[in-house]
Amino acid sequence: MDARQSPREHVRQARARYGTLAVVQRCVALLRGADPAGEEEFLRMLGFRGELAWLLREPNPYWARVWAARALRYCWDDLAAAGVVRGLHDEAWRVVEHCAALAGDHELADAAPTLVDLTEHPVPRVRAAAARALATVAEREHLPALLRLRDDPERNVRTAAERAVAVLRDRLDLDPDPYESSGG
Repeated sequence: MDARQSPREHVRQARARYGTLAVVQRCVALLRGADPAGEEEFLRMLGFRGELAWLLREPNPYWARVWAARALRYCWDDLAAAGVVRGLHDEAWRVVEHCAALAGDHELADAAPTLVDLTEHPVPRVRAAAARALATVAEREHLPALLRLRDDPERNVRTAAERAVAVLRDRLDLDPDPYESSGG
């Protein structure tokens, strides 16, 4: 395999070799914390290029979960939904960021309350990913969390929040005026 391949291409090859369902099942197992020992070949198919010993050492064991969550962005089955929602609570921000993107991409409505909580995450990339996901899964009661993010100190978070608010208002046919005057 070519190390310069995109993540999408790596996952496409893994799907061709193992089948979509098997890729999703293995990714969900890793995302849920399954021991990556014995999964070196599979992780390499997904694009991992390091030594498995590195992957298993502290503080790196989360990297298998990162690779699994990233792969689910290119290979999906609804059986992954519960694992992705659970992944929103992962201790590793990279896992959470990918799971937030997946929750939005696949409209996982069950993720909305956790995504609202993630709008206060210490990592800006997670806050931005939560905002983008809320654009597709949030309901009216979640709008104040997005409105608060418009004042975030990080520009990329503010931009994601502005776009999410616009999408949400359009999607739910909300009038913006009452929310503007109430301060969120």
